Amino acid sequence: MDHRVTFSLLQAARAYRVRSARLLARVGLYPGQDALLKLLEDGPKTMGEAATLLSIQPPTVTKMVNRLAAAGLVRTEVLDRDRRKVAVSMTDAARDRIEEIDTIWQELEKEALVDVEPEPLRAGLAALARNLSKHNGRASKSN
Repeated sequence: MDHRVTFSLLQAARAYRVRSARLLARVGLYPGQDALLKLLEDGPKTMGEAATLLSIQPPTVTKMVNRLAAAGLVRTEVLDRDRRKVAVSMTDAARDRIEEIDTIWQELEKEALVDVEPEPLRAGLAALARNLSKHNGRASKSN
């Protein structure tokens, strides 16, 4: 068995995503769609803003938005003449789902944090994200 931190992080992330998928399926959502809807709770965002804020690629946002639009949960609006800038906003149906998403997130946290102190974990995860973000977009140096 591999005891490196990377292996543990990968296993935890996978288990979290699998459990999240099962819980979100109860309300007809896939992992990632919940985060996008929560982001839109504060108001419309362009596709580019959503991608940046969610730390995902624009094509991934486009795919999520298309699925959510087909489900009647978001709408899009072209913001400029050349049709390159598109804003995404929640529909009333999506607003009705926010409480369900919040409940799922609370349930997921409760299950995940048994025997875990939340604050040190939050600080550690924030540090990991900060450290790794410094290297995003740069080629890594090999020794």
